[in-house]
Amino acid sequence: MTQNTNLAALLSISGLLLIIAGSALWLLLPELDLRLFDALRLHDDGGWVTAFTRLGGFATLGPVALAAVGLLLILRRNGEAVWLFATIASGRLAIEGLKLLFERARPPLAGRLDLVTSYSFPSSHSTGTMLTLLALAMLARRQAFGPLAMVVACAMGWSRIALGVHWPGDVLAGLGLGMFWVGSAMRWHPKTSPRSNCPRT
Repeated sequence: MTQNTNLAALLSISGLLLIIAGSALWLLLPELDLRLFDALRLHDDGGWVTAFTRLGGFATLGPVALAAVGLLLILRRNGEAVWLFATIASGRLAIEGLKLLFERARPPLAGRLDLVTSYSFPSSHSTGTMLTLLALAMLARRQAFGPLAMVVACAMGWSRIALGVHWPGDVLAGLGLGMFWVGSAMRWHPKTSPRSNCPRT
């Protein structure tokens, strides 16, 4: 339990730092945010970046998460199924709520290689990929899955900048939000919660 508690704290703190960094780029260092955007975006993606970025959308990750919940129920890991569903569903609601709260405009239409209409901060693709893959990695109980989830989420975040639909600050905050959400949720995971260690009477 101590190891899992430490991991939860590490994810929460690291995520919070990324949220602060992304917010600072937007609110305090807009010129740096713009320079990073210009350096990372593509003028022609050849189609592969667009194909990759689709994997980070809710249309893909939503069914994946539901399939994982269903598998956990079949395996009679009911507590973990509830945890996974609650973690991802609440995180998704938080993303959309924050977008409506901050109402940050996306980069100029002229530079975009993808069509999007929602607000920009934080990046839902970055948050959703980090949130979903990290939550699944925690359930898989394989040490390599956590770092792999982060690498894939970072690549997804880059794709959003490359396509010109998100500022770097959006992506940093989105990645941080995903980490923070999972780290916080781990404290109530049925295998790590203090209640799971209480002796039965």
